[in-house]
Amino acid sequence: MKPKYVGAVTLLIVAAMATGPADAQIRCDAACMQTKVDRHLLLMGELDNDAALATSLRDLIVLGTPVVQIVGDTYYHWARIEVTDPQGDARPAEMRWRAAHLLGSLGMRDAVAWLYDIAKTPLPDPERGEESFGDEVRIRLRAVAGLEKLGAVDQLADLYAAGGVLRNSTAASLFVLGVNVGNVRRVDARTALAEEAVDPTDYNPNTGRPPQRYLPGSPNFRVTPRADTPTAEIPKN
Repeated sequence: MKPKYVGAVTLLIVAAMATGPADAQIRCDAACMQTKVDRHLLLMGELDNDAALATSLRDLIVLGTPVVQIVGDTYYHWARIEVTDPQGDARPAEMRWRAAHLLGSLGMRDAVAWLYDIAKTPLPDPERGEESFGDEVRIRLRAVAGLEKLGAVDQLADLYAAGGVLRNSTAASLFVLGVNVGNVRRVDARTALAEEAVDPTDYNPNTGRPPQRYLPGSPNFRVTPRADTPTAEIPKN
């Protein structure tokens, strides 16, 4: 290489090394971040796109903590939409599930408050519909999984103390983080039941099955969320 080009190349290398999250934030304003978040949420609904999804997530992480606010606002944007758009790519509840998933996947502590608020939001009356109740349970379980990823022990302990549907999943997450609050013997990451008592004759209300004769909330009603949230085996008192 000719000497006169050496200095220019060195400057280019130094400039490239100096580029980081702060520079990415300057180049990508709130509207730009929103576009990237929306694209990522759409990618989450596609099959066989692991490489594109991983690249998209890396691009979001580089944006730094401001992107957490964008994802959280996007979650509540979809929470305000009650009617499904027939031309849309997914139901509003599914989009909220994806946003909650993304909050946990960013790996930023700023997302803890958002996930905690999602997880502690009261569940709707199950008698208003099995599908909506199942959706809301899935979303809260996804928030619990995100809190586990971020090591949010205090928030998980609060949710466990509140009891209810999240008791098993929060006990499992705490166990994984080294805190055994419920005499947990084992954590099964393959199957995750939202309730301790299981009626094997009942079916998963999240799979589009026709309405059953048992009312939601009855001893025969249960919700089986996606198997990405571990469940704890807690002995009966």
